[in-house]
Amino acid sequence: MLDLIVLGLVCLVAPWFAKMSGYETPRKPFDLVGIAGIFFLLGTSLSMVVDHVAWLKVLGTFILGLPYAVGVLLLTLGALWGTMEVLREPGHILGKHTI
Repeated sequence: MLDLIVLGLVCLVAPWFAKMSGYETPRKPFDLVGIAGIFFLLGTSLSMVVDHVAWLKVLGTFILGLPYAVGVLLLTLGALWGTMEVLREPGHILGKHTI
């Protein structure tokens, strides 16, 4: 459970680190990564709640797996989108060259 908490916190601060480093791309890829962090933390908090609330145990793995699956999907989309933005930057080996 600690690994999901750390992953969620890292995803939440990734947009801030990108802004502080001067990374100049549209914010949408990093917004997806930040939202993925929220879903990872939601999944962790739900797993803690399920242990203490009896009627939530009926929902079982569905309620625990849904936020994690959404988080993984958003993190993957944000990482791929951010990678494509880096590759399109001018001066990059695959970016548009201006003469």
